[in-house]
Amino acid sequence: MLRGVSDLRRLTIAATDGNLGSVVDLCFDDRSWTVRYLVVDAGSWFPDRWVLIPPRSVRSWAADPSILRGALTKTQVAISAEGQSAGKAHLQVATTAIGYTIQTEDGTIGHVQDLLVDDKAWAIRYLLVDATKKWGGKRVLVAPEWLTHVSWDESKTFFCIATAVCDSPRNGTTRL
Repeated sequence: MLRGVSDLRRLTIAATDGNLGSVVDLCFDDRSWTVRYLVVDAGSWFPDRWVLIPPRSVRSWAADPSILRGALTKTQVAISAEGQSAGKAHLQVATTAIGYTIQTEDGTIGHVQDLLVDDKAWAIRYLLVDATKKWGGKRVLVAPEWLTHVSWDESKTFFCIATAVCDSPRNGTTRL
């Protein structure tokens, strides 16, 4: 199922022995667009408050759709957190991509509104782009593999090969 980063940021991660905390962001590899970590605010049970949870340690969705069940205990998470470093090469924080401009050879088509994540493969499948200014009320989906250049600097621009839009009568979302 595809879930927006904005939706994932409302989740609670449950360890086998209690709640770990709330998802505040995702870290992804900017080469493969694969989610490497769920960034979790652990609250008061963990001294540094923030822990990185690899999605492979998430077992299943709970009956309550706002809870993801993990396969680790709080102690296991605390021990693994000591060796983690969020500053690894090619890791980007998902929420920083929100607001980036999508640029094509025809000009700017809009800004990234959300990232859509496949919650089974833990990969970013689409950038949800608000193209209201370009195509009046439309939102478009841009697959990361369609990006020809990504600028992670101050310009905050993704360059895309797609330049066409087709109508989608159901929900106002279009795939390029």
